[in-house]
Amino acid sequence: MQPDEVIPGSVPAELLLIRTEQAAVAIVGVRAYPNGFEFTVHTRLRHEDETGPYVGDPLERHGRRGTQEPSEALRLGIMYADGRRAATTGGHWWPDEEYEPGRLMLQQGGGGGSGRRWDGDFWVHPLPPDGPVAFVASWLKYGVGETRGELDGAAIRAAARRAVVLWPQEPEYEPSAYYGWSSQSLTADKHDDSGAKTEPNLPRSEDTGPTPTP
Repeated sequence: MQPDEVIPGSVPAELLLIRTEQAAVAIVGVRAYPNGFEFTVHTRLRHEDETGPYVGDPLERHGRRGTQEPSEALRLGIMYADGRRAATTGGHWWPDEEYEPGRLMLQQGGGGGSGRRWDGDFWVHPLPPDGPVAFVASWLKYGVGETRGELDGAAIRAAARRAVVLWPQEPEYEPSAYYGWSSQSLTADKHDDSGAKTEPNLPRSEDTGPTPTP
């Protein structure tokens, strides 16, 4: 997932994948991190589809007005220049599942909208190789077969290099007695021989000084 301690680099690009008399789908807001990139999908309808069974997330099969057929859902996929590909129809990957190094993952994040518009964020991991990054979409409900747009993988990688890592060496603990707040690192906690947690670089109470001589 996106690292919390990073301000991403931006890719100045927009892709209008679908534009018909009734529907439009665009890819905008590409933000690159050291371990992947995210983008936002904007969907728009010219008129609210009152006759259809679905209002809400266009990629889901279940909406506020019932269940739509799989063929009616908006389909979105991504393909790298080396042949790796992923799509919204491939299901969701969870952290406890077996991970294949280098596997291309497309994960849907939060989103929302109304009967005529929907905006949703997506996360892609890992970063692409040099060459075209193809975005492929289809929305058969509105008569749109496969349509395709491309971004430059090198541009996304360059944006990732511009990402700002705010705290590259985040300390495992900042004592609240001194700073009024504490932080938690992404590394495992340390333990002493008894199994109790210890804080690195901080003296324990029994080690604060030599024992006074009576």
